[in-house]
Amino acid sequence: MSRLQRRYIYANLEKIDNLVFAYGIDQSDFVHGIKRLPDNLVSLVGVDDEQHAVNAHTGLNVINDENDIRRFLLQTHPNQVKWMDYDEVGDLDFLTATEIAELLYLGHMNRPIRSPFNYKLRNHYVFLEQRNGGIKFYFYYISAFSHVLNASIVRHTLAAYHGRRMFMRTIRVPRVPEPIIKQLVQLMADGLFIYFDQSMVRQRQLLVPVHTEVANDDIEVFDPARNDEGQHTHNVATLKFNFVTSVWELQVHDQTAFEDHL
Repeated sequence: MSRLQRRYIYANLEKIDNLVFAYGIDQSDFVHGIKRLPDNLVSLVGVDDEQHAVNAHTGLNVINDENDIRRFLLQTHPNQVKWMDYDEVGDLDFLTATEIAELLYLGHMNRPIRSPFNYKLRNHYVFLEQRNGGIKFYFYYISAFSHVLNASIVRHTLAAYHGRRMFMRTIRVPRVPEPIIKQLVQLMADGLFIYFDQSMVRQRQLLVPVHTEVANDDIEVFDPARNDEGQHTHNVATLKFNFVTSVWELQVHDQTAFEDHL
């Protein structure tokens, strides 16, 4: 996951499937962002470790304990992590052979044959880590992603602060106010970039460029490894955080970018 050190957030929303393709967002942002952790997780990559139980009906690893789930989501994994939540411990036992095959297909191909949300499992999330360091994240309620985005911005802001040796004191970074998050989420349909690695500090304020993609490339096309994304993006705003007052602000440069979305 070393590419995540590039320190920017990318988020693109495909509204039909409630799919977010993201980069610079990780499982810790999910843990710290959502209001309540899932009760149960099932791995979509088969039996990938010996630490967690195996559901006999599906042959897949499952995690059913809250502390184990939190630990699993916060720890670093050597292989790609792909999981789905489900409601009750026994729900997996009611899946047909076809439905089990669809779960395996989802984990292998990174896309569902039908809906990513199974009515028997009553799941709200599907998390699919990608080879290029990005993630595909399906949300039953897309509003839940705004909390994950918020947690990620806070994490990146703290990293930007600690990365500047001019600041010695410890600070607390509050969550971004809801109106600003809603504005940023509006940009996701056009591919939202928040460039922390291009940020600067002026008058004790962190100034972070906010861009959107110039061309609406297909959600599958974006490659965070490329070095020329700046040529394909358009600066629409600046996200500001005041290190003294702990106040967030979004200075809009292109009002049209925030219109006629979601």
